[in-house]
Amino acid sequence: MSSLRDHAPVDDPMTVGAERRHEIERFLFLEARLLDAGRFDEWLALFAPDAVYWVPSRPGQTDPRAVASIVYEDLPLLAMRVRRLTHPRAHVLAPMPRTTHLVTNVDVTALEPARRECTVESAFLMSEFREESRRVFSGRYSHILRLADGGFKIASKRVDLIDCDGVHQAMSIPF
Repeated sequence: MSSLRDHAPVDDPMTVGAERRHEIERFLFLEARLLDAGRFDEWLALFAPDAVYWVPSRPGQTDPRAVASIVYEDLPLLAMRVRRLTHPRAHVLAPMPRTTHLVTNVDVTALEPARRECTVESAFLMSEFREESRRVFSGRYSHILRLADGGFKIASKRVDLIDCDGVHQAMSIPF
């Protein structure tokens, strides 16, 4: 397996070969499957120790601290979210919502060979069903993936909902 260091830093994301692109897509699809299966501890393990999970509250928001975000969590806060999701006394989540995450239009948009990272943009659709009610969320993901331990870790995940500035009920299952 080649590393991101093997690729010269260029503006053209097409320099990422077909094999690496396939690995990146498989990683994103694995993340979606773990969320849909309720395997939240395994999902959490996909994140790097210094990772950030961000869902902005405004289109084009550039600073998570200047304006309140829907979600802005580092790994310890994300771990707390997972513990709440899986806690047996989480009655608000009984029954647990069922979801389907669809990830498409995956595109490697930037390479940072010195940090062994790449930025990956994609579109998503998440359908959630709980207690006879269905909700649909859609938007764009921006992952920063870091090569570590022979695979990828999520250094950053940004979720731009198309209706981020709308009114939302509590969101329990991560995007």
